[in-house]
Amino acid sequence: MHVRSLCFVLGVLLLCIGASFLLPVAVSLWFKDGSTGSLLISMAGICAAGLILALPNRPSREVQMAPRHAFAVVGLSWLVACFAGGVPYILGGGMSLTDAFFESVSGFTTTGATILADIEALPRGILMWRSLTHWLGGLGIIVLSLIVLPLLGVGGMQLYRAEASGPNPGKLTPRMRDTALTLWKIYLLLTALETVLLMLAGMDWFDALNHSFSTLATGGFSTRNASIAAYPSPAIQWIIIVFMFLAGMRFSLHYAFLKGNVRAYGSSTELLAYVWILLICSVIVSVLLAVRGTFPLEGPADLERIVRASVFQLVSLCTTTGFISENYVNWPSLALAFILLLTLLGGCTGSTAGGLKIMRAVVLLRAAYGELFRQLHPRAVRNIKLKSGPVPSEVLSGIFNFFILYVLVTLAGAFALAAQEIDLATAFTASLTCISNVGPGLGKVGPVDNFGWMPAFSKWVLSLIMLLGRLEFYALLIMLVPEFWKK
Repeated sequence: MHVRSLCFVLGVLLLCIGASFLLPVAVSLWFKDGSTGSLLISMAGICAAGLILALPNRPSREVQMAPRHAFAVVGLSWLVACFAGGVPYILGGGMSLTDAFFESVSGFTTTGATILADIEALPRGILMWRSLTHWLGGLGIIVLSLIVLPLLGVGGMQLYRAEASGPNPGKLTPRMRDTALTLWKIYLLLTALETVLLMLAGMDWFDALNHSFSTLATGGFSTRNASIAAYPSPAIQWIIIVFMFLAGMRFSLHYAFLKGNVRAYGSSTELLAYVWILLICSVIVSVLLAVRGTFPLEGPADLERIVRASVFQLVSLCTTTGFISENYVNWPSLALAFILLLTLLGGCTGSTAGGLKIMRAVVLLRAAYGELFRQLHPRAVRNIKLKSGPVPSEVLSGIFNFFILYVLVTLAGAFALAAQEIDLATAFTASLTCISNVGPGLGKVGPVDNFGWMPAFSKWVLSLIMLLGRLEFYALLIMLVPEFWKK
């Protein structure tokens, strides 16, 4: 792909990001919070950069991308988006470049890790931008751009395959632009529905919209220092639980259901595993909290609180949302083990969640069982099957390779942080929570802590790990392969 075509794609992306500042600017004007000027300057600068890149480089005909070019566009687009997203934090939040980039990466990758100790001190316009980066990153900056790019002569399917989570993203509709619009319609519908329900449950419109952005993106940025613990209302917490669960599901299932296929949810092996994992873990953790006396248990109201606390935290961490309703570091060690397990697993493929993904875990477990079976019956031929049919060998190989990369990058991040004299529990869980795009970990990055105290080098390392986890490695790592640069 020609450099001019790459510049054009990046320019359109910057224009989309610049246009998204309209909402934070409107919020800033509404509340008169003093951030309007910095947001307008950020918007103008990003749009100007987009025009400079896009206008002179508009292709005269449709550009067909090879897979390696699509990976390069995706990787570079996310880097450009994250640097652009950090501009208002520098101008309006007084952050350093390192902190602004970390916060922006955490937003766009829907990780939810923050360097802020006092979130409520930020102007509301900046808080809206912070949550909006989640919402934009939830389905991907490239998918947003795909609404526009096909009209301007840039092929989109290669970008979508490089961007989409999971081994087989597929298309919901025959045309790429229609696929992008379909995804965003579902996304908008769920966001609007959650916002209305949260307002009915007692949140004001500003907090309801911000938390809906974070929930549907499985991000975790809140407008309150205490996260969802600042809203002890059972109704608010159960609403967020439901929408975190929905956001962690494959969006193609929501599409099929809305099109009238009422059996769509029951036909997914991954969804059934997702439900059973959360159900079993929630029951075990609830019993642990009750038996160990972590919460008082004197009546039905106390029982409901225990169940709600367990379900909320496990759904939040499994879907990689990262909202906090309780300081779970004080929970029994076995409960923390389940929390780490769900932090690793993540949500479903084709959702806004991060992590390893439930489908990959299911395939890996079946492959392990198949290997044990072959030890007993060496001549037997046993394929790994899902409801959709046998798993192709290339998909199985890709899952194994992905899991190896997942472990290696997590360990490399932990070693890099440990080299900065960070204790092992903090280093390992910080690396794991960032690669899974979850947010809170254990140790000094627990649910009531932040990442602001870390050395600058550690923040850059974790920013890279968040990007690698969100893009599932290949879009960035492929550019380090020498063959990538050969014609």
